[in-house]
Amino acid sequence: MLEQKLKPIKVCIINDSNLMRKYLSDLVTSDEIEVIFTAIDGEDAISKINLKKPDVILLDLEMPKMDGLTFIEKMIKSEVLLPIIVVSSFSQKGTKIVLDALENGAVDFVTIQSNTNEDNNLKEILVSKIKIAYKSDPYQLIQENICLLKPNPKKNQTSNTSERLVVIGSSTGGPSTLQKILNDLPRDLPAGILLVQHMPKNFTKQFALRLSENSGFKVKEAEEGDLIKDGEILVAPGDFHMIVQPNKKIHLDCSDKRFGVRPSVNMTMISASEVYGTNLVGIILTGMGHDGGFGMKTIKKRGGRTIVQNKETCVIFGMPKEVIDLKSADFVLPLNKIALKISEEIQNLVR
Repeated sequence: MLEQKLKPIKVCIINDSNLMRKYLSDLVTSDEIEVIFTAIDGEDAISKINLKKPDVILLDLEMPKMDGLTFIEKMIKSEVLLPIIVVSSFSQKGTKIVLDALENGAVDFVTIQSNTNEDNNLKEILVSKIKIAYKSDPYQLIQENICLLKPNPKKNQTSNTSERLVVIGSSTGGPSTLQKILNDLPRDLPAGILLVQHMPKNFTKQFALRLSENSGFKVKEAEEGDLIKDGEILVAPGDFHMIVQPNKKIHLDCSDKRFGVRPSVNMTMISASEVYGTNLVGIILTGMGHDGGFGMKTIKKRGGRTIVQNKETCVIFGMPKEVIDLKSADFVLPLNKIALKISEEIQNLVR
């Protein structure tokens, strides 16, 4: 009697990058695993899942329209509960976003390096986790992963660091908009300020100098190891992501672009939210694209406050609209009221 061949595990891949969808599909496809469909974001996936019924989901976190955390939340509330493995470059030890995903219903995670050529063991790891997830009960989360990911509470805080932080992201129309906001902010604001303006390298240094000359603030292009201080403004250098480290110093990162941009507002906001938590105010101004939406959602989730520029005063309403669509805007304000609201929120943190 011939042995019956086992049916392959049906997998779906949710990732906004066409390159990454193909890469992961090629990586896991075998006689044992079949990629039955891919989706560009959570919204796209939900429309397909009921029809195609996958066994396991490979999920990115940072996506437009519906990000990975929102997708997990919706899946948990639905009648279709499937094992979800987070596959993301955010999946690093100590990253609280992964904790969120695991605690909300994902069963496991896999780290993707910024350079996929470095993922020598990724195929073996991913295939193994897919097989385990297929046999798992999504209701019973893998608690040991949560324990492994919990960050070390011992942090080497440096003296003279700011206890409160403002992170502002902008793109098209941003330079003049930022200048207006800085002109209206009090010079003795008891918070550090980080600016992420989509701008090529060799421009951001002069941009910072001009802001400094015209605003009265101390503004400089960020350098590796810069300390975040009250009343001082650091501008993300072109072609580098500006990351906030636990010691409240800046790390400049040249990993892959996010949504086609580097510096990425998301990268700065996500790292800042993990360090500053409730002592953080995020602002998204005029600009095209999706960058900043997921970052603002993360700030709000950590208890920070979020402000976006309204449509009527934006040159391009793309970035603020993304935040609003993700239901992550505490305040939607015209340009001439944003500085006052920033100051009010920071003063509320001081009290």
